[in-house]
Amino acid sequence: MLMPGSSFDVYAHLGVKPVINAAGTETASGGAMMCQEAIDAMIAASRHYVLVEELNDAIGERIAAATGAEAGMVTSGSAGGLLLAAAACIAGDDPALVARLPQATGLANQFVIHRSHRINYDHMFRAAGGEFREIGIPRATAEWELHDAIGESTAGVVWVESPSVTQGTLPFDTVVRIAHEHDVPVIVDAASMLPPVAHLRYWIDRGADLVAFSGGKGIRGPQNSGMLAGRAHLIAGARANSSPRTGVGRAAKVSRETMAGFAAALERFLTHDHDADYREHLAQAEMVADILSSSHQVDIELIIDQRITPDPVVRLAPTNDASWTPDDLRARLLEQTPRIYTRREHQFLVIRTHCLHGDEPEIVARSILNLIE
Repeated sequence: MLMPGSSFDVYAHLGVKPVINAAGTETASGGAMMCQEAIDAMIAASRHYVLVEELNDAIGERIAAATGAEAGMVTSGSAGGLLLAAAACIAGDDPALVARLPQATGLANQFVIHRSHRINYDHMFRAAGGEFREIGIPRATAEWELHDAIGESTAGVVWVESPSVTQGTLPFDTVVRIAHEHDVPVIVDAASMLPPVAHLRYWIDRGADLVAFSGGKGIRGPQNSGMLAGRAHLIAGARANSSPRTGVGRAAKVSRETMAGFAAALERFLTHDHDADYREHLAQAEMVADILSSSHQVDIELIIDQRITPDPVVRLAPTNDASWTPDDLRARLLEQTPRIYTRREHQFLVIRTHCLHGDEPEIVARSILNLIE
């Protein structure tokens, strides 16, 4: 029988072993640790009923104020925001079209995207009935390609801001200019690019029509929360396609508790000292790098550029004569006690310090050192 309390270990009760999260705020390891303000708000919200549309109205006003957008709404993560953004651009708030999705035959349902911006999460656009028209080659795109790609079937132009994308795109301002010349909206996936706080307004200020953010990463709200901000008529279209209605976004439902937790986390995020957090995480990353520098089995790269990633990253690669591989080491770290969850990116084992606490950075570094030596 579950009897939660301050000392209750729910994972032990369920027979699941926790991990030290050295992979950062990715969904597979549960996102960021929720701030206390979000936890308190969720508990308070659970004790009373509310009309969720009115709750989303109220929080949407706060999202609009924080981002500089005309309107906003809470979504089920940034992926849910992209799904609803696509649905809004295809069907708007027309009940007949909303009921058709994801069947979009005969509708303007094509999204133009740089080839170098294709990532796993763009599936959300296809889930809403969208199709992609790619432009450019992996490291170069010409303006005429975007002009040529936009036509009667175009629903929007997609821009992905992520450490996962490669170079070769048109400048964002050029994308906005050309899209708006054709009266086509620009949708930005900025899921993982917070903090800094300035990024909340960055895309809207530069002309984006819809921007999706995660609520469970840098904002430190519930992992399954996010927000969509943008033009009022497009947010109205997104809401028309989402829960509590029965459109294509019904499955991306957001509970009242999650909405309240997100709102509290966003309020905290706006005034929190993120520079202090970054200094702490940088010191942790430097400690990990310093401990591992004693090994001749590993090449170490420390990435501290917030234009690329909002948190410090330690990338580890085996030397030419190393006895370990990223896949093998990652598996062995999960098998030991305490279990350590890391991330593999291409030929690197990646350590992100955003979710490490107390003595965990040293535990991670010394565990890796013991396994590779």
